[in-house]
Amino acid sequence: MPVLIYKFNLNMFQELRSTVYSELIEQNADVISCFSPNGMNFAYVLQCQLIILDVESQKTVQKFICDYTIDCLSWSPDSELVYCCSKKQGSIQIWNLTNPVWRCKIMENPLAVAEVHWAPDSRHLLVISEFHLKMTVWSLVSTTIAVIENPKPVKNCLSFSSCERYLTVAERRKCEDFISIYTCYTWEILKFFSVETKDLSGIYFSPSDLVIGVLEAYIEEPKVVFYSIDGRILGKYIRSSMFGFTSFSWNSNGKMISLGDYSGVVTILDGSKYVEIISYHETDSIDCEKTTVYKVSPKSVESGASGNVSSSLELFEVLKGEPFVLASLATHSEKSKSKHAKYGIRTLRFSHCGNYLLSLNGSFPNMLFVFNLSTFMLSSVVLHHHKIKADVSWHPTKSLLAFCCGSQNVYLWTPTCCISLWSPFRGECPSHSVQWCSRRNCLLLNGKNHSALLYLPDVDPHPSGVSQDVLSAAT
Repeated sequence: MPVLIYKFNLNMFQELRSTVYSELIEQNADVISCFSPNGMNFAYVLQCQLIILDVESQKTVQKFICDYTIDCLSWSPDSELVYCCSKKQGSIQIWNLTNPVWRCKIMENPLAVAEVHWAPDSRHLLVISEFHLKMTVWSLVSTTIAVIENPKPVKNCLSFSSCERYLTVAERRKCEDFISIYTCYTWEILKFFSVETKDLSGIYFSPSDLVIGVLEAYIEEPKVVFYSIDGRILGKYIRSSMFGFTSFSWNSNGKMISLGDYSGVVTILDGSKYVEIISYHETDSIDCEKTTVYKVSPKSVESGASGNVSSSLELFEVLKGEPFVLASLATHSEKSKSKHAKYGIRTLRFSHCGNYLLSLNGSFPNMLFVFNLSTFMLSSVVLHHHKIKADVSWHPTKSLLAFCCGSQNVYLWTPTCCISLWSPFRGECPSHSVQWCSRRNCLLLNGKNHSALLYLPDVDPHPSGVSQDVLSAAT
């Protein structure tokens, strides 16, 4: 019989008991609130109001009134401006945190707004109209604008270079795919060239070089073609498979590329030679001796020798023993819905520290996979009773992952354990997404109508000199 084992960093577990929750924050339904990029402020909307809070003190810094109910908001990269968009009305209002008297309003009538993007200089907005008929570049410091016709209606139709000097846009003309390169100073076109794809599905600038990854996901032989900004092909990766790609991402230094496909294969490419380093397929079984498997049947863990049971923290069980079959872990309800499941890799995300890669597979919606990039092996698998939400969040500097499953709990994965943090809201704030603050150990929990902030201690997720094992026979 398999054995359930707890193995964890006891110091970290003790420190996490000092986690503090803010008061529940009421917000517009399904409008995701967010931290400013510098981590000092937090923005949320309530009806037509944009409210800015100080993260440290939780006090209101500014309050702005918009003309319409707000559908979405976003901070500028320099954390000074916030736009509020009412998509159906085609209205975008921009507010200045440091100069509340200044204001700007953009109207896209008669078309609705599909997408809004900040330019890297924080003084231009890129607005894509309904049906992707055009993309307008609006200046917030002058009256000049630029219009880019017919951007291709795909999710990742534009990308900025890491040097913030160039914008690349995917276009579709006469049933062919093209790439346009624009300068971010004058928004003039610098280069226009066709690409070697039949149906381009996304473009991605490397975070370190002027290299563009062009993804073709939906044909019998999916591929990624890598271009320089002058249109030269630098390399390509072709998969001989009937299943297309579902995801693409660079790591933070551009040295690795992750690819996921509909068959559940995770592939890691060399970011300079564009060749495959390793591929991993979700096989029928997982070896518990090589991979740590955390099972979501958390039990209260005693603190030291005192025997006091924690009421706010619980550890996931670790499953050890013989290899087990993934399909056997699916619940009856999941099996009955399998024919409607969204198969394939739905999320791939590198940790900011560069040590790990997480994967969410639509075929196993209640499982989270973590790969160790130093060994290129599957490091951990987390099993839950409910579907794990796709909006997972890596800590900005540590090997610490936060995720949620639509309950009031938030879950933390570390290289040594997986922990459930119980919120005090008793189901009032089911969490649908989580976000780390860039400046301090603070987590934002976003629900449908409410959000909340968690203030965590400065914990070390890696093993320390103090650890503890607790064993129990599985039934």
